[in-house]
Amino acid sequence: MKKIILAGCMVLTMAFCAGCGSGDKTATATTSSAEEGKEVLSRYEVPEIIGAKETNQLGEAEKGETIAVMKVKDFGEIRFKFFVNDAPMAVKNFVTLADNGYFDGQTFHRVINDFMIQGGDPTGTGTGGESIWGEEFENEISENLLPLRGSLCMANAGPNTNESQFFIVQAKQDAAKEILDAGVIDLTDEQEKQFEDQGGDPSLTGSYTVFGQIIEGYDVLDKIAATPVEDNGSGEESSPVDDVVIESVTIETAE
Repeated sequence: MKKIILAGCMVLTMAFCAGCGSGDKTATATTSSAEEGKEVLSRYEVPEIIGAKETNQLGEAEKGETIAVMKVKDFGEIRFKFFVNDAPMAVKNFVTLADNGYFDGQTFHRVINDFMIQGGDPTGTGTGGESIWGEEFENEISENLLPLRGSLCMANAGPNTNESQFFIVQAKQDAAKEILDAGVIDLTDEQEKQFEDQGGDPSLTGSYTVFGQIIEGYDVLDKIAATPVEDNGSGEESSPVDDVVIESVTIETAE
């Protein structure tokens, strides 16, 4: 299968086939109606996940929230917060995989400057990965969240085909404006303003689960996106010439 992403008017093929805290916070359940009946594979231990009471995509992480710290060799650290209320399955999947060391040593196998960086495939080929349930799981699309610059999203091969591969939107304001001007998708005035102010890729809206957001490390994101790339074997210049290695993803509690 192939993970598909639309970027402006161009179709880009995704190369996949796609803690605990304290304080005045809600320990948000990480289950949904879609998850009922699914059992986590026995090799994964599910950590406690704490989410904020309200969704504020570009706000700071609140004290006690579950966050992730991604260390990328030779590039630095990126910190993420999660949207437990809006995307409980995607958050549970990513946090559990990370807490069990799944992403440690993996690479960003697909990098496109002014668009996104993609990882989550243990084979590094764009053809691997699995969810904590051992099967694809459903999209979680929320009106509260957009594929803005710095958003952490699930890569997919169409609706409800999420596993372990993810991407981080890197497109800046000028790239977002170009897509908005092309009129490839209908958005509200408020949504358009968010893309104009923050950057991101408007054309991805509604097709991919947004489940996290960078809270620190935009400079690292840009450095990774600017790494030299070569043909990935299918005509797309997106395969890093030198491996971009995720040394570790650790799950912590925001202070």
